[in-house]
Amino acid sequence: MRVLLLCSEYEGLIKTGGLADACRGIAQGLVDAGHQVTVLLPQYTNLYSRPTGEWHSVYFHLGGRPLGCAIRQLAQASQGGVDIRLLEHHDFFHRERPYDDGDQGYADNPLRFAFFCKAALEWCRQYLPDVDLIHGHDWQTAVTAAYLKQHYAQDPVLGRVPFVFTIHNGAYQLTAGAEWFGKLELAQQQDHFLNMLEQGIRYAAKVNTVSQGYRDELLSEPAANGLARLYQQRQADFVGILNGCDYQQWDPATDLTLIKNFDSTDLSGKAACKQQLKARFHLPAADVPLMVAVSRITGQKGYDYLIPALRQFLALSKVQVFIVGSGEQHYCRQLYQLQEDFPAQFRFFEGFDETLAHQTEAAGDFFLMPSLFEPCGLNQLYSLKYGAVPLVRLTGGLQDTVVPWPDQAATGIGFSDVSIAALLSALQQAEQLYLQQPAYRAVQLRGMQQNFSWQSSVQSYIQLYQQALTEQFSRS
Repeated sequence: MRVLLLCSEYEGLIKTGGLADACRGIAQGLVDAGHQVTVLLPQYTNLYSRPTGEWHSVYFHLGGRPLGCAIRQLAQASQGGVDIRLLEHHDFFHRERPYDDGDQGYADNPLRFAFFCKAALEWCRQYLPDVDLIHGHDWQTAVTAAYLKQHYAQDPVLGRVPFVFTIHNGAYQLTAGAEWFGKLELAQQQDHFLNMLEQGIRYAAKVNTVSQGYRDELLSEPAANGLARLYQQRQADFVGILNGCDYQQWDPATDLTLIKNFDSTDLSGKAACKQQLKARFHLPAADVPLMVAVSRITGQKGYDYLIPALRQFLALSKVQVFIVGSGEQHYCRQLYQLQEDFPAQFRFFEGFDETLAHQTEAAGDFFLMPSLFEPCGLNQLYSLKYGAVPLVRLTGGLQDTVVPWPDQAATGIGFSDVSIAALLSALQQAEQLYLQQPAYRAVQLRGMQQNFSWQSSVQSYIQLYQQALTEQFSRS
């Protein structure tokens, strides 16, 4: 198949979260399986690469306004066989951050990403006429589905091309006033506002999200954030496909960022990684469990109840905790206060550092993910491989990938209730497990031996593509 993959970020080029990792994993997995993949994303100011290959100009009208852009190719040699194209438009994308100014989303985000979708289709129609299927990711690509249905149904090229839509996080929807229907040339609906994510769910040939658990949660409120009825209407075409883990980048046996490599047959390197991290951040070299987290510092990640639970736990226990991340400042201030109140036990590093993320996974005895919701989660997959036993709230993809102790097949610690008491109990359970070293080691090693590679996930996407193509062919 020839697949055009539309995304707003891609690991190695621009990344704000797990969306970038997933888009790269899917694209590379499809190429490895023998398919042709072209990835198109905006060329932001701070993109890590610059285009060097062929380029095309694309012109069209949107909302009665003439617009144009350049689409440039990256050199394929360094992209694992994936054909990557960057859409260049200075007014829309020459900005320091992809979606917001650091405080609020850009006011013209509906136009920016509708433009991206429309330009992608026009470029595809002119320069990629052999495309079989278009695969879009999250709200930034959602109106592609609406444009295909409303503007290109009779087009000799695009009229036969189905659109598959992947939702990585259903909480991010981007809503705008009803006047935007006209501005973006979208069919007016009964709603008093435009919901970009809804356009993808409503009009895509197939819809999926990134775990079966999260898919099931989206069929009802409050998880669906107001769209449960629409998910229910599309239920026959709505599936869950678990994200994979890129073990070429996330494997402690080969990870070049680590002071010493290790695997499940020899954990001496993990001890060295733990010692190095504690020395760097001036944590005492005590023989106590080290609990770590690498995440966005947001309410979704559970910080409303993680911080007070940690405050109680650190007062009662001798464990050490190290958190890496950036996000909402009122949480960050509370984390700095924990560091001040528990100087021998707690450290917070504000910011994101890819190397430090790897080193933190390698150093941790436990990895904390008390998320309010988690469509898939990637860090629990990394922590399993790196021997940092995940402590998770059993929701979405976390419950699909972590078996809670004391199950005989346990790979982590799990709890269900969104409460300080439930999380505190899980933290205490983790400490007790660590003190029972043979039991802890069994859980740790079982986790390290799990395999969540992209190979099986990509096969599920290929099956979804084939279903979409078969149904499209039967209608034409």
